[in-house]
Amino acid sequence: MRAVFSFSHSKRYDAFLEEVGIASETLMEIAADGIFREVAARVKMRGARVVVVAGKGNNGGDGVACARRCALAGAKVIVFLPEGEYSPLLQKQIDLFKRFNLGEIRYYGDPSMAAEIGRADVVVDAIFGVGFSGEMKPPYSEVVETINGYAKYVVSVDVPSGVDENGEVGGVAVKANLTVCLGALKTSVLLYPGRRLAGEVAVVDFGFPVVEDLSPYRLYEDEDVREMLPKRLGHENKGNFGRVAIFSGSYQYPGTVYMTAVGALRSGVGLVYSIVPKSLKHVVNSPPPLPDVIMVDVPDRRGHFIRENVEYVVQSKLKFDAYVVGPGITRYPAALEFVSVLLKTFPHVPGVVDADALFVFKNRPFPENPRLVLTPHPGELGAITGKSPRTVDKERIAVARRISATFPGVLVLKGAPTVIAHKGEVVINPTGNTTLARGGSGDLLSGLIGGLLAQGMDPFKAAIVGTYIHGKAAELMPSERPYRVIEVGSALAAAFTLIEKGEVPFIDVASR
Repeated sequence: MRAVFSFSHSKRYDAFLEEVGIASETLMEIAADGIFREVAARVKMRGARVVVVAGKGNNGGDGVACARRCALAGAKVIVFLPEGEYSPLLQKQIDLFKRFNLGEIRYYGDPSMAAEIGRADVVVDAIFGVGFSGEMKPPYSEVVETINGYAKYVVSVDVPSGVDENGEVGGVAVKANLTVCLGALKTSVLLYPGRRLAGEVAVVDFGFPVVEDLSPYRLYEDEDVREMLPKRLGHENKGNFGRVAIFSGSYQYPGTVYMTAVGALRSGVGLVYSIVPKSLKHVVNSPPPLPDVIMVDVPDRRGHFIRENVEYVVQSKLKFDAYVVGPGITRYPAALEFVSVLLKTFPHVPGVVDADALFVFKNRPFPENPRLVLTPHPGELGAITGKSPRTVDKERIAVARRISATFPGVLVLKGAPTVIAHKGEVVINPTGNTTLARGGSGDLLSGLIGGLLAQGMDPFKAAIVGTYIHGKAAELMPSERPYRVIEVGSALAAAFTLIEKGEVPFIDVASR
């Protein structure tokens, strides 16, 4: 598990380290040493040409301190600086660089700048760090355009200059090959388009603990997910692995029944019940069949769920440990009334509320069930909260965190990246690609999370594991472009194997 910092969290961390006796000068030297090691691991220093483009602040100081190390390792170094006054720490680094005559210092606007950047084996972008917001203005914008136009290999310090904490770019930003984050990952390199501009990402560990209350943001990795998976002792039967009930589909969207059930089946759940409108049964039972799903048809109106379906399920004494509701049910008033009754009838049962079912919360408070997982995309969350999809997408971490503080359950805000929030804590999911950018991938995810809930997983953990495995399955596809969502469903088994055993088995994308 890695901590993730916004710009304010990063500054808070620096202040915390100073409070416990770590001087700013010491932190800068540690940061510069880490940046240098990452650069030297990729570029042979002796005889290399290194250009450092610094700003006026401490990010520039990190860059100049790195330049000193590059020069001592045998590189020919040129530092470009803006005219004007510099932060005290940057000025100390400039003085050190000059005192030992380690290379040249030139200034923005020097006619040699483009040529030197073009000749360099590596260009270090140390213009802005975690303080940038808004639109970049000259002369910095001109310098960034020069870097982007001429540099062969660019290393950005902490954040590509021109990217703000939401990953947004105002005007122009550096396109890095490598970004070296200082102390912890930054939101800037995980959110688009900053994620695309950051290139490869490395983190310099300051060697001091990241106190958890400094940032509520986390990023989980394979080993973290492995530890959260439901344990299997070897003597269990299907009843021990839970039962999930899926309420999905309508006359317009029969395929959602199949997609959601496949996600649930791949979770390892013991039994899957698929509850569908009666007039839909002949459609979903046509090839390809679902032989390992128990189909339950309920009376319907024009191919939609109706409120009476809840009483029908209760009277049938159908037992389930978790449920999924929403994929493909439409926003038909009777279907939304069904969702409302379902939530009230099973107020303590773990559940996933997805897709059209989410619209039951429009202009209404979220339910009090702490075991619910809501899985909207930005358009759905925007519609039920009154925000534009663009705002939700742009401010996805802040929006998810804010909503999670008012809802006792778990919020999974789908997208790039997917964000999971619970009681103000936020996990940024690092897996996934554009293979998932097609209809049906959300159905697969809701079934997967529902199956994990039925196995007794804590809702927050089920949401984290489900999104991680879902994204990992997409990454295992041979290409992002041509595959259908149902083929990603086939890869879920391989994703689980990779996490549990570190092995990637053959993926038969034709299997269903």
